[in-house]
Amino acid sequence: MTEKIKTTALGLVAGASLLALTAYTAPASAADLGGDCCADLEERVAELEATTARKGNRKVSLEVYGQVTTAVMWWDDGFEDNVYVVDPQTSNTRFGFRGKAAINSDLEAGYNIELGWQTADATKVREDNDEGADIPEFRQAHWYIKSNTWGKVRVGFADTANSGIAEIDLSNASVADGMSSSQAGSAIMQNDMGGPAFGNYEFNRANVVRYDTPTMGGFVVSAAWGEDDLWDVALRYAGEHGGFKIAAGIAYGENTDRNNGAGPTDDPAIEVLNGGLSIMHMPTGLFVTTSAGTRDADDFADEEHFWFLSGGLERKWFTIGKTTLFAMGGEQEDRSDRTATFWGLGAVQKIDAAAMDLYISYRHYELDGGTAGLVDPNEDKFDTVVGGARIKF
Repeated sequence: MTEKIKTTALGLVAGASLLALTAYTAPASAADLGGDCCADLEERVAELEATTARKGNRKVSLEVYGQVTTAVMWWDDGFEDNVYVVDPQTSNTRFGFRGKAAINSDLEAGYNIELGWQTADATKVREDNDEGADIPEFRQAHWYIKSNTWGKVRVGFADTANSGIAEIDLSNASVADGMSSSQAGSAIMQNDMGGPAFGNYEFNRANVVRYDTPTMGGFVVSAAWGEDDLWDVALRYAGEHGGFKIAAGIAYGENTDRNNGAGPTDDPAIEVLNGGLSIMHMPTGLFVTTSAGTRDADDFADEEHFWFLSGGLERKWFTIGKTTLFAMGGEQEDRSDRTATFWGLGAVQKIDAAAMDLYISYRHYELDGGTAGLVDPNEDKFDTVVGGARIKF
């Protein structure tokens, strides 16, 4: 009798479970999915694929990257002052594509295409023009082959060997215009006030063949040649010693392509020598950065030179990210013996969660030579404040 009761109970439980499962799944099977649910899903997936950027093949990777950088710039030239919305040249708005593929355990091939865009370059705005040149520019368009044993070769529009050599900075200060070049308001000082031409004498980017050795004891040697008339070599170092992080570089180059082939004979070669050094004490965050360079040619009235010095503190006082506080100073002298001496202060706040940098900087310039101050003694001084943000993606 007891056995019969157990059998009956088990049957009832099994029957109830089956009914419950049927009741639970019935609404899903009865849902209106447009007939064939699988076909509907496949159609939807096809629509998404048609509107999604994707690689042309599965052998080479594809990475889309970039950043947006804009700021507000106040300036005062002693005669006029104004406020512009600008694109800082120090780290301009850009986007790009890059990727690579392994050939074997030692070799890889890759590519990089990068486009920059500035609607109001802070170095090109003028007293009567708050926009400057509204021109997109290619920053990279090259392929490369890299070997862990033999080094890396790039062919196409790429960084020359001395590109970035005078802008070496282990801190985050360079986001806020705390560097030797790309100085906000430089076109106003040069073209409207009669001050010097600004620059750090890097060749930057060109159509070149560039070779970089593998890293040996922290050192890398680079050489580039291109556009028939340009070549340069550079030596870089990066390492850590006794709690100090060090980055340094020096470069030499020549460029005879000064008239883009328009002249009947070869132009005198422009010779450049420049470099940079940055040291940071990792336990405290104290840092110092410096750079200098010279540029000369047979037809220059005088040798051009610049020097730059920056120092400060970079610490994570807030949970959102590191804070960088710095002071800087330097001098620029061009071939016409016009000079600009400057000093300034700045700050950068990283916001890690948004891949964002908030920055502000102030610079004061004293101009000498040229026409600066000839009409009005107050017009040999220039002040500027630039504040904004950069977001990377």
